[in-house]
Amino acid sequence: MYVDTSISDVGTASPPGGATAATGAGSAASTPSRPELDRLSRFFKALSEPTRLGVLLALTDECRPVSDIAAATGLPQPSVSHHLRILRDAGIARPERKGNQVFY
Repeated sequence: MYVDTSISDVGTASPPGGATAATGAGSAASTPSRPELDRLSRFFKALSEPTRLGVLLALTDECRPVSDIAAATGLPQPSVSHHLRILRDAGIARPERKGNQVFY
């Protein structure tokens, strides 16, 4: 599987209800930088489309070529390629070429 849903490297804020929030002690959490916010925005924007989530879920069990993803989702291949490009640009999916096919 080549799906990266990690966003742990974005921001340094404590989770809600964490020790700092519960006690009110400590300094305020730092605000993520503009590039970090842009990356986080692209991540959530990529996941905001229900069809794209279906494409992503088709990748959770195994690496698949685009044609298999299209068959699994019932979408036309050009539509799957479009959604995969957005997921790739957001850093969520990574392509790997094997012969004449691209697997995600």
